[in-house]
Amino acid sequence: MAEPTHALSVLLDDDVFALNRAVGVVRRRNLPIASIAVGPSHIPGASRLTVMMQTDDAGADRMVKQLQKTYGVREAELLRAADAVAREVALVRVHAPAEVHQELTEVAELFKAELVDEGPDVFVLQVTGAAWFILSFIRALERFGIIEVARSGAVVVRSAAPTSRPSSFAAETVL
Repeated sequence: MAEPTHALSVLLDDDVFALNRAVGVVRRRNLPIASIAVGPSHIPGASRLTVMMQTDDAGADRMVKQLQKTYGVREAELLRAADAVAREVALVRVHAPAEVHQELTEVAELFKAELVDEGPDVFVLQVTGAAWFILSFIRALERFGIIEVARSGAVVVRSAAPTSRPSSFAAETVL
């Protein structure tokens, strides 16, 4: 799939029906979706739905207009890469026999990953960053033997300095 070109940020009522209606609008548009994430917002009784998608400006604008008319949606906003900061979290379970602990720790430090759990011959590492950074981290761990990967999907906020951002989500710098 091509890199996401748009991020859709939707503030909706904190109930399953509002979420179902909003996701239904996205689904009916039949656009390539890179990720969907939903979670609580800073407003009591509201959730934030983030959809990373590959589409042209006209298709994205039509989706926003349709969502703005949807019952339970308080606000729908289209964020282009130059106007937003997108990040995701990944948890990676990896084989970690004693003889590779040092090398695995060095790779984790290089990516500023955190060791969140360890057991006999297994590490669970957490990393946060742009999608390309997460993918690079996962590729760096492949030689150790990945057991499992869980990724959150991107969450997005409007940038503090929109004009200083790169031109695509895939080209984001890691803070």
